[in-house]
Amino acid sequence: MTLIWQSGDVPLGTEATRPQIGYRRFAFAVLAFLLIPPAAFAGFILAVDPYFIWGSPSWPGINVVRPTYEPKVIVAKPYQVARLHPSAVSLGSSRVEVGIDPRHRGWTPGTVFNFALPSSNSYAVMLAFLHAQKYGAPLKQAVVGLDFFAFNINSPLASTFQEQRFDETAVREFAEYLDAALRDHPKSAAVPVAAGDWNEALYLAVNPDVKAAILRKEFKSGREHFELAGRAEGRKGAAVPADWDETGYLQVNPDVAAAVKNGTFVNGYHHWLAAGRAEGRLGGFRPPNWDEARYLAANPFVRIRIARGEYRDGYLHFAATGSKQALRGASPSTTMLDRLLMQNPSLSHAVYVASEQFGLLFSATTLRDAVATLRRQSEPADFDSQGMRVWHGQEAVLDRAGGATAVIHMLLRAWNPILIAPKMQYCFTNPETGMTTFDPYRFMVRKAYTDGTDLRLFVTPLHAVVRATIEALGLGERYAFWLKELVRINEEEAAKAGRQPFPLWDFSAPSSITTEPIPPLGDRSPMRWFWERSHYRKATGDLILDRVFDYSGPSRAVPADFGVRLTSATIDAHLISAATILANWSAQSDLASQIAREASKPGKFNRQAEATCW
Repeated sequence: MTLIWQSGDVPLGTEATRPQIGYRRFAFAVLAFLLIPPAAFAGFILAVDPYFIWGSPSWPGINVVRPTYEPKVIVAKPYQVARLHPSAVSLGSSRVEVGIDPRHRGWTPGTVFNFALPSSNSYAVMLAFLHAQKYGAPLKQAVVGLDFFAFNINSPLASTFQEQRFDETAVREFAEYLDAALRDHPKSAAVPVAAGDWNEALYLAVNPDVKAAILRKEFKSGREHFELAGRAEGRKGAAVPADWDETGYLQVNPDVAAAVKNGTFVNGYHHWLAAGRAEGRLGGFRPPNWDEARYLAANPFVRIRIARGEYRDGYLHFAATGSKQALRGASPSTTMLDRLLMQNPSLSHAVYVASEQFGLLFSATTLRDAVATLRRQSEPADFDSQGMRVWHGQEAVLDRAGGATAVIHMLLRAWNPILIAPKMQYCFTNPETGMTTFDPYRFMVRKAYTDGTDLRLFVTPLHAVVRATIEALGLGERYAFWLKELVRINEEEAAKAGRQPFPLWDFSAPSSITTEPIPPLGDRSPMRWFWERSHYRKATGDLILDRVFDYSGPSRAVPADFGVRLTSATIDAHLISAATILANWSAQSDLASQIAREASKPGKFNRQAEATCW
């Protein structure tokens, strides 16, 4: 039988599929149209890689110089280490970042990275070490610059420093170590809330119409108004509620604390009533479903922050920063994903890292920095691809400031970073929790012995003017104690591990390097060994590495008086010798005399005499 197709009929398997094919093509075209712009956006940022995060090559004229890396260095370096898997790292503060060269010939073979982080305290240095150990797999060698500044319990972490970028197990292990170490330390009583009965000033500040009525003689006082009318009207401000945390509210809202101090508000509760409640400010009242244990378990680094004395408890951390970071544990888990992440810290950490890197990849700020990288290739570099701050333009910066001598004189009355605002005191211990700044140092040394990392420790060189400043501030005894503790802990942990102590060198003592003559005021000539009073140059760092690695460079020799090996057998004699040399230098230095005069002046910038902690 023959089939005859009528007009408009479409044979099966031919024209009937054309609308479907056309639809698919259209859908793919739309999808491509939507995906191409973000793909191009991400591809451009990946190619330029302004922060060294994604590992793109350095192309001349494109990204050899990455001028926007410096503001992101604390964000970028942990991710660089995770990507590079270095076999060796240098650790410490910006002094190590400037002075210790990862290309020095004394390093162990393999990838070497300068993992020093600006403004690092002993906790940040330890965390960087543990992170490098994780991704070095194993980390063969580490050179650690030890700063007296970094062992002040009042030394804050940089605002951009976040533990979530570091290896999750490292943070958790140290938190557990601290939990055990501080378990028997007596806990201080909770800070009482600023609650009371009647508060006339608060009531009138919250209710300005009542104050106006009193001026019109309609009421004798705010208390009378409250009793006659305010109570029935439900007026606020009669008293601070018993569950209000005044101290906590001011701590997590420093702008409010400043406003209270200058008299804009009677207290924090007044601000909360007037503005904070509408602004969603946290810290004053705790949510009814707040579970402190749950939050601390989900975020072990918060336990460390509390032990350091940054926050009284986990809720205040959440109110100050945790809410902005959307940290888990603040409220009961409501979804399966949230419960899974709460139960699996490693997965939670991976999600955080992926989220932050994705955010950087599609950030308008990163795009702007990538464009700036292309445009600024003619400028001198501040950093190289191995994490070292090369400071090619720093000579010009110092010259514009009047030279190294002018910078040193400008800092005569500035006790930072030795004494940190607002406390302006130097202490090793938080008396309320019992944590000391030696705890991270001990844990770092212990892990190095356990994991077989070749750890080389050195006390960072400081110009003699800094050592004179330390003495003038009355911290000489603490400096000597600090050196002794570094030695004692190192040898104690070595004995526990059945190992020889790691070499510990002191380059801070007065020597031919650290007593380098400072040019006269007005002379802009650069110094040979130092940039200014505390940042030493690469030439100095090379001498340090020569001594630490027992390496003989063909074009230089380490001065015999630069670098003393510290042990329990040599420390006392070394301290006596260093004190004598420093005293002789100070007696002949006009700058040391000026430092002594400035330090002796009473003032709000030096409260060391009031310190009750050690």
